[in-house]
Amino acid sequence: MGPRTISSPSPAALSPGTTPPLAIRKPQRPSLRLPSLTSPAPSPPRSPSPDLSLSILGPGSRSTTPNRKSPSRFPTSSPLSKPGRHPPDSPLLPTQRRMLDDVLEEICRLGEGTGGAVHKVKDKHSGKIIARKTISTREAPMKQLLRELSILSSIEHINIVLFYGAYMSSSSSEVKILTEFCEGGSLEAIGKRIKERNTFIGENIAGRLAEGVLQGLAYLHTKQTIHRNIKPSHILLSREGIVKLCDFGVSGELIESQTGTFTGTSSYMAPERIVGQRYTIRSDVWSTGISMLELVQNRFPFPNDLPPIELMMHITAGEPPQLEDEPGLTWSDDLKDFIKQTLTVDALARPTPKDMLTHPWVVNVMKQEVHMARWIRQVWGWPKTSPRS
Repeated sequence: MGPRTISSPSPAALSPGTTPPLAIRKPQRPSLRLPSLTSPAPSPPRSPSPDLSLSILGPGSRSTTPNRKSPSRFPTSSPLSKPGRHPPDSPLLPTQRRMLDDVLEEICRLGEGTGGAVHKVKDKHSGKIIARKTISTREAPMKQLLRELSILSSIEHINIVLFYGAYMSSSSSEVKILTEFCEGGSLEAIGKRIKERNTFIGENIAGRLAEGVLQGLAYLHTKQTIHRNIKPSHILLSREGIVKLCDFGVSGELIESQTGTFTGTSSYMAPERIVGQRYTIRSDVWSTGISMLELVQNRFPFPNDLPPIELMMHITAGEPPQLEDEPGLTWSDDLKDFIKQTLTVDALARPTPKDMLTHPWVVNVMKQEVHMARWIRQVWGWPKTSPRS
């Protein structure tokens, strides 16, 4: 039997009053009040050492130094913020850090992010499920850690994973970052699930996913930021099917709209980055195109048997991959052109995320009513009325 397509039901199949995905209300921050992230008060140093103190501020501020006068943006109903605990922006004592670890119950390991492991945890007091990323300060460069915290604390967008706060372990050897938990999983996990079921993703669903990624990237561009590591494992979905970009460990600020460092995953990296040229936000568009092509084809678009060096040579010297029809599976010309535009080799000619949001394929898909929550439920086989866990 030929491949089936997992797709959202048509508007006619939806019950009256069904709310389209874009009308879903923005998630609210949970009742977690997290104090400043800072290293313990040091004893007189024997030799000069870098200042490792950090303060987690709300969106709109890029500061990574303690600011005890700035009001906390977190709600005050958490046990961690009740009178007698500690001021909202005070340094954490070792006993207070252990208390935070005691309050958060580890449920399971979700995977690896840039620089550390990610776990699903629960606030024992509120029952709220969140994601906790643990980064070793011994292994991860402090510059990378500061960058991720700075970016996460200064951005807020429906297509960016929501940041709740951070704290340091009692030994000061680990920094723990708390973000919203995305029940829908990553596009990498979803792609594996679809492939296991011998199905293919429908164009309307793929279009909504692409639009969410591009919206997130376009927002980052307004903040003079490049993600630099867009790939399926860094594109998450909420239970409602909303796209959430995550893992900003290698993100960087644009300097005059260009940068020149070599960071990220080479398999999804744009040619100009591999060869060491200066690059812009358009490099994230290439990575988006590769990720979407892999998703709709159910396979990585480059040869899998090439060593890393040969793969990079193939990406820089060969023709970019294209979306082609297969037996029993025909894609629209608009989708094929969308992939072609994102994989334009000439970086200067490649569109920006904002440009790609006006592509006919994206525009036409966004006119359709697509029930993303129902689709993600079908992918994972969730019951229709499943309590949040």
